[in-house]
Amino acid sequence: MDTLTHDIRYAFRTLRRSPGYTLVVVATLALGIAANATVFSILNPYLLRELPFGEPQRLVQIGQVDPTTGWDGGRFSLPQLEDWKARSRAFEDLAAYHYGPRNLTGDGAAEMVMAGYVTGNLFPLLRARPELGRTIAPGDDTPGAQNVVVLSHGLWTRRYGADRGIVGRSILIDGTAHTVIGVMPPDFNFPWNEVRLWVPLSADPAGEPRDRMNHILVGRLASGWSHERAREELTAIQRELGALYPDVEGRFAGVSVRPLREALNFLYDVVRTGFVLLLAAVGAVLLIACVNVAGLTLARGAARSREIAVRLALGAGRARLSRQLLVESTLLALAGGALGIAITYYVVGAVGPRLPESLYRVGTATVDGRVLLFSVALTLAMPLIFGLTPAWSATRADLAAAMKEGGRGAGTSRKTLRGRRTLVVAQVALAVVLLTAAGLMIRSFMAVRQVDLGFRAERLLTVEVAPPAHRYPVPAALDAYFDRATEALATLPGVRAAASTAWLPLNHEYDPLHYAPPEAADTERDAWPTALRMHISPGYFDAMGIALVAGRDFHAADAADAAPVVVVSRALAERNWPGEFPIGRTILLAEAAGEPPVTATVVGVVDDVRQEGIVDKGRPQLYRPVAQAPARRRFIVVATDVADPATLTGPVRAALAALDPDVPATLRPMREIVRENDFQWRIGSVALGAFGAAALFLAALGLYGVVAYSVTQRRRELGIRLALGATGMQIGRLVVGEGLRLTGIGLAVGTLAALAASRLLASQLFGVRAVDPVTLAAVPVLFAAVAALASARPAARAAATPPQETLRED
Repeated sequence: MDTLTHDIRYAFRTLRRSPGYTLVVVATLALGIAANATVFSILNPYLLRELPFGEPQRLVQIGQVDPTTGWDGGRFSLPQLEDWKARSRAFEDLAAYHYGPRNLTGDGAAEMVMAGYVTGNLFPLLRARPELGRTIAPGDDTPGAQNVVVLSHGLWTRRYGADRGIVGRSILIDGTAHTVIGVMPPDFNFPWNEVRLWVPLSADPAGEPRDRMNHILVGRLASGWSHERAREELTAIQRELGALYPDVEGRFAGVSVRPLREALNFLYDVVRTGFVLLLAAVGAVLLIACVNVAGLTLARGAARSREIAVRLALGAGRARLSRQLLVESTLLALAGGALGIAITYYVVGAVGPRLPESLYRVGTATVDGRVLLFSVALTLAMPLIFGLTPAWSATRADLAAAMKEGGRGAGTSRKTLRGRRTLVVAQVALAVVLLTAAGLMIRSFMAVRQVDLGFRAERLLTVEVAPPAHRYPVPAALDAYFDRATEALATLPGVRAAASTAWLPLNHEYDPLHYAPPEAADTERDAWPTALRMHISPGYFDAMGIALVAGRDFHAADAADAAPVVVVSRALAERNWPGEFPIGRTILLAEAAGEPPVTATVVGVVDDVRQEGIVDKGRPQLYRPVAQAPARRRFIVVATDVADPATLTGPVRAALAALDPDVPATLRPMREIVRENDFQWRIGSVALGAFGAAALFLAALGLYGVVAYSVTQRRRELGIRLALGATGMQIGRLVVGEGLRLTGIGLAVGTLAALAASRLLASQLFGVRAVDPVTLAAVPVLFAAVAALASARPAARAAATPPQETLRED
């Protein structure tokens, strides 16, 4: 301990005498550690933090496979659930849920929240524990049972002030009293982040139609059962039931059994792939930082060669000196780690609240114990990565040469310079890979931003409203409310138009509908093509900025008792009536299972809309008047004349409250919804762009250091050249040329590596090829400019040094 204490004290004194070196090393290591810890912290709740359930690895979500689209998330009815539970041996239990908006009134302003409807056995199946009270239990979901509700921790804190006396109190949900029986912990989240409360799914399986399939199944695997074995058993059960119920189970092509975390996060594959890519990127940044620090340490070791030679000559052992140098490296790593963790706290604190709510996660992004352990392990590994080789090299120097050279150590310096050049080439190569990846993602994001969505999102404000059934029990009352609401909003200053729709583009909600021409009436409906049905009010196309190609919009005469009419998208028209506009044609719509199709007349054709996603055109659209296809929950789209639609939030809320204060609304600018859909490319371009810039900076710093060190070691040679008549410009070109040569070698190696890495990135790109000539040409040009700048100052210093000063030193 005495020796270690002495080493630490000596290391502190040594580092204080080199403040520039110390600050650069600490800052470089902090940058690398902070980048890694930040990415780990942000993605930890999405992929790594354990689900807030008991034995979560045994939990799965079950879906039915659509034979036409291949989608494996088909839902179930309660009669199906009962039959599957009776036949299956693969599960300890099966439960069901779905979700939808509910209105909270009383205890403050009316508020719309997302509610989870669950069977009584769901919480016991999840083995979820409440923070207060109890969870929903078997028996709570039987018809006639008391209305109960479990609150999320966030809703309890925000709306009810974290009142621990909330259990047993009554709250109003859609005008009906519900008794609060429990509050869940902060990290509990099911089935996604925006669900704020849970109520029993009160329905009698015996009285529910088998084809009313709007529930999602969750199961807990029995001991000894794997996902694949359970899928095989359920597939066999589906075949048995398909023979009994050909119009229900018989419509599907199989069953999916997916781990619960993967199933709940609908972008799980994207998030997982992004996590791997970002970890690779920050790993490269950390490696560049370590290479940079190793280069600085090599140079410093060469500068201290006389000191080390004297200590060796006086009897110090090589192992003792190596340990001393490693203690210095450890102190630098600890300082860099502490600063990196502090930076991580700041960045995660700023980014965490801005993470999208639409993706399933456990808790929020925080620097928790797992991240701290990761950061500490990384910090303790740093001395071995950047300090071991320089320490070994420094203690292996030639004693006689080092003493003779008086600290210049020519031989050692040449070896050190070669080592630093090699490290700089490696830095440049890694930075080229990162910058190429960043360039591809940035160009993909730019391509995504240029996609024609089919509507104008910039000046749209969306208003989600679901009038409660106890106040608006029939479709006519609903239509009257929305008519008054759209009229009131359309007259507000700054509003150009207003209309309503049951579904919004890009809002991750779709309702596919089978359709066919009249001559296909006798064919199987499952073989009919599908389109996305949209129930809209008159004026919707104008408010959204969707171009009317032919025919007309809906109008007030298209009422519930009028002849069924439809407007189709251009893609649907071209598929079924190529080369003509089908105005006046009829089309069959399979709107309800077990009922005859509706025969509707085509009255208009509109441009295609990106309904399902930005980069996928998806299925064509088919529009019905909302009066002929009522929907309780609707979105009012408000087209504004102002640049920022959010500025109209106050007037819109006031206008709706004047109509009915007990009908809450959720307001969002449409561009926020668009941003959620380009999140994959936005976050990729920002993150890789930041890491690429950091890599470029570190590579430039390393290049500057090696060129400056080379100038210092070649002072005598450059002085002789100047004395023999070389001009300052020639000396400058010589120095800059060395920097460019190193950069050129790194560019060649890095470009080959980037070509291989870009193919791994191909699945994340849009509108640009993995081998993109623009990116591959821009990166070398950028690096050449940076290399020239990094070499310019050492070149200018070398050219301005009087030769007599250099020669006098010898």
